Amino acid sequence: MANTAMGSMLIEYKRWADKLFLNSVAELPAEELTREHAGPIKTIIAVLNHMYVVDRIWQAHLEGREHGFTSRQAMPYPDLSELRQAQLEVDNWLIEWYARQSEATLARSIDFAFVSGNRGNMTAEAMVLHLVNHATYHRGWLVQMYFEIPAMPPMTDLCVYLTEAQPGSLTNC
Repeated sequence: MANTAMGSMLIEYKRWADKLFLNSVAELPAEELTREHAGPIKTIIAVLNHMYVVDRIWQAHLEGREHGFTSRQAMPYPDLSELRQAQLEVDNWLIEWYARQSEATLARSIDFAFVSGNRGNMTAEAMVLHLVNHATYHRGWLVQMYFEIPAMPPMTDLCVYLTEAQPGSLTNC
């Protein structure tokens, strides 16, 4: 991210896409949330929980505290309505946190431990970009699961957000 305006747009996009996908999942038959699919994370609800857990892990890294998770595959919210609320809370936290940052604070390096125990160091800016990218990556998994149902997934591409959800931002993608 070259500047704070770009980062702000990306995290607003993440919140929009998370909300759109969670609303769409809520319209699926309940059994589809727990039906097993191919892949390392087998169910829609498990993928959504993984996305949430990873957001909380990186939130803790950004805040310089322990996150308390021992697995990225934790399932803190098997109930979709509770998960939707929790995801909205962490997305709102990220937007509020980011609004208080400057280019200097985003450029600061943060030492952290992965869930595996391995050590890492990234800038706050890179952590935020990872959160946006991670969510996009796993929404791709969810799209595949939708096609296996079969159901039409929501369109959460960045260009859709920029042209439809944020009219005037860009004219084409």
